[in-house]
Amino acid sequence: MKTIITISRTDYWQAASTSGQYSQSTLTSTLEEVGYIHCTSPSQTMDIVQRFSDVDDVMLLLIDENKVKNPVRYEPAPSGRPGLFPHIYGSLNTDAVYETIALEKNDSGEFIAPERL
Repeated sequence: MKTIITISRTDYWQAASTSGQYSQSTLTSTLEEVGYIHCTSPSQTMDIVQRFSDVDDVMLLLIDENKVKNPVRYEPAPSGRPGLFPHIYGSLNTDAVYETIALEKNDSGEFIAPERL
């Protein structure tokens, strides 16, 4: 199994669980606005999620890439960050998500890396 991760919020995930399709691109933009869902590899996740430390109720959706029905492409980040990032071109079928992890913050307000990551 190859894991990719998208950063979400509980309300986005609850809505997707009901519909069977996740369509949030980032915490602040939709798939319709961007054209794909931003994801990370496990090693990229904590660096990227810290950009959202001002947001509460952040969670990670751990995705089995092999179960994603829409195309996954590894591309450079629009921001210019080094490395290639997985992007899902279309909605994410929720049955590809095998685990969700609610993130906690430390006393400095930074997200704490979960042990399972």
